[in-house]
Amino acid sequence: MSAKSQKAEAFIPWTDVLRFYLPLAATSMLMMITHSVVSSAMARTLAPAIALAGYSAAYSVGQLFEAPCYSMQRMAITFVSGKRSFAVVTKTALRMLTVLVAALLIVSWTPLSRMVLIDIMGLSEEVYGAALPSLRVFMLWPLSSSVRSIHQSLIVLRKKTGWLTVNMLFRVGLMFLTALVLPRIWPEGPVGSSILMIGLCAESTLAFVVAKKAIPPLGEDSPEGFELTSSRVLAFALPLALAASVQTLAKPMVTASLSRLVNPEVTLAGYQVASSFSYILLALTYNIYQAVIIFIKDKRSFRQLRTFVVFLGLTGTAVLAICNIPAVGNWVFGTVIGTTPEITSEAMRTLTMLAITPLVFALVEFYSGMLMLTKQAVAVTAAKMVNVAVTSITVLTLARSFPGLGGALGSLSVVAGGIAEGCVNYIMFRRGREYHFFVGPVEGATKQVSA
Repeated sequence: MSAKSQKAEAFIPWTDVLRFYLPLAATSMLMMITHSVVSSAMARTLAPAIALAGYSAAYSVGQLFEAPCYSMQRMAITFVSGKRSFAVVTKTALRMLTVLVAALLIVSWTPLSRMVLIDIMGLSEEVYGAALPSLRVFMLWPLSSSVRSIHQSLIVLRKKTGWLTVNMLFRVGLMFLTALVLPRIWPEGPVGSSILMIGLCAESTLAFVVAKKAIPPLGEDSPEGFELTSSRVLAFALPLALAASVQTLAKPMVTASLSRLVNPEVTLAGYQVASSFSYILLALTYNIYQAVIIFIKDKRSFRQLRTFVVFLGLTGTAVLAICNIPAVGNWVFGTVIGTTPEITSEAMRTLTMLAITPLVFALVEFYSGMLMLTKQAVAVTAAKMVNVAVTSITVLTLARSFPGLGGALGSLSVVAGGIAEGCVNYIMFRRGREYHFFVGPVEGATKQVSA
């Protein structure tokens, strides 16, 4: 390695990494806490098992149309370098949002709702009656998520991630207050979806205000920004949007399989509660791609971030493992969340299989971030498709062979899909031309890959 190459590979101060990432991790963990707040509110409705099962089904369908909005943040972080590039990215996002809202409108307000929720997902009439109002409330989901994603990207690019935590704290507080009141005044309504949308709309509004008023404005674009076109952004974003939507297909497949097991209402409710809780620790991994794009420039920074990612994953896995201890788990689900003993027992069995997910998905997100850094969006989509295929095959096979597994059946399939996606991400990154720049010998490397 030449002296020039050694000089280029500067060590990233850990304080910079932590100052950037800890607010992101805290924000994601707080966001996942909101799901447990929603579950707790639905547990206090007139028919908690039906309410939880209906919400779970509506959530899995609505997420199909909301998930692509996360690709808007990824494309903004990747391409925005000034005012002009931001305008191009925003225009592209509006086109995507129009399609998503129109599609969700058709599904939730036409006879297609019965086809999706009853014929495809196998819900009973009673659960369908709880799911449909929730799905209609979720009309606000793509709109609020798009506003949040685009304006949060500006906050991330300015490395002012502490604002995201402030906004999320406000969202959690508002949702908590709403969860205390709404089940009392509307015990038969779409309590869960209403609480979630109230919080998300508030957070989106705050993200817009912070991006406009509290961070430095964008300057002029880099040369690449001046050459950026909407078609180029769309070519990058569509595979990511497809990947996000494809990944969410796994949840309806799991829901459909669990709804056909013995005692489906309790199984679905237990799975919803356990998975919502596990997301709190899994959230440690959600923003890894942002750190990858912002910080990784060379071989040394690659190794440094990879070590950081493995530590995050092991931390989340260790905490979930502790929560699998019966005394701890019964306290979390039975006392804090307030589920019935039957649902608590099912949630505990489901959580046992979810303990490894933080470590698995930390590595998934790290190598997915490397693929985005090197502009391999199609490879990210391919990995998500493999995830869905493996998850679906696993859950269908286990549901037929071991119907007594209950919610744990869904957890096993999620873990299998995550491992498969991580393997594909790594293989595709290894096959890329930039692999040796980041991992192999650096001698002869004359450029750095810029985020």
